Amino acid sequence: MFLIKILLVVILNSAAFWLFDTKLFADTFMVSGGMEGYLFVAGIFTILNIVLHPLLDFLVLPFRLLTLGIIGFLINGLLLWILEYSVNFLHVSDIGLEISKLSTYIFAGVLLSLLNSILHALRA
Repeated sequence: MFLIKILLVVILNSAAFWLFDTKLFADTFMVSGGMEGYLFVAGIFTILNIVLHPLLDFLVLPFRLLTLGIIGFLINGLLLWILEYSVNFLHVSDIGLEISKLSTYIFAGVLLSLLNSILHALRA
């Protein structure tokens, strides 16, 4: 059951990355490698979300309280930056990720945060 939920999150995140690449941030968010690229990037993002996100949330807890949670969007932008570095570091065939503007990190992070919050609420 847990693996099915993870697979669903990966598929929905890959759809979000496709939407970012082709429609929303077409000039500043680029995933190479076709459908395999979207799935690979979404898989790495899901792993980062499971492993790093709680740790980063804990580290910035005082700032989260001071900013009434707004810093959470910056955490997702930071996760996207780590994702970009990780995907390009791994050099898996022709798969790559390039995000070229700070605003894209932030806005894509906000949208991914909303998507994953909705998914989390539906799983509960």
